[in-house]
Amino acid sequence: MDPYTLARLAGLVGGLCWVARLVVGGGGAVGGGLYYLGALLVAVALAAAGAGLVSTSATWLRAIVGVAFPLLVWSVLEVLHQNGNATTIDGVVGLVVAVVAATQLVRSKPPKPPKPPTSSRSAKPRGGERRAGRSTGRSAGSHAR
Repeated sequence: MDPYTLARLAGLVGGLCWVARLVVGGGGAVGGGLYYLGALLVAVALAAAGAGLVSTSATWLRAIVGVAFPLLVWSVLEVLHQNGNATTIDGVVGLVVAVVAATQLVRSKPPKPPKPPTSSRSAKPRGGERRAGRSTGRSAGSHAR
């Protein structure tokens, strides 16, 4: 299973943990456990989503955005917590994360299997190469004359 599928599953389960916390009521040991488990899984999903926003050629930039994106979301979430009921806000955010993760899981394509190697005899000659025993009547480089 590829890392992005695992991250999407983490987002789905983490979001559902926060929704379950909303349904349970948010208090007690169960509510606290659901909050921290959901927060960990949502953070993993957000880090993968942030890293996926950047080209694969810039590994250092992927690492920076992978860390910065969850922190940005968390800062927005903390601002929202100051203006409303934290359990309700977490439940709504968890629902959004779970729906997005489920949509991405459904839409994701399975990885293509690698192509089998071809033998050198069956390979077609590439541009500029000639097969042995077959002469075109021209010397190498005659196309430039």
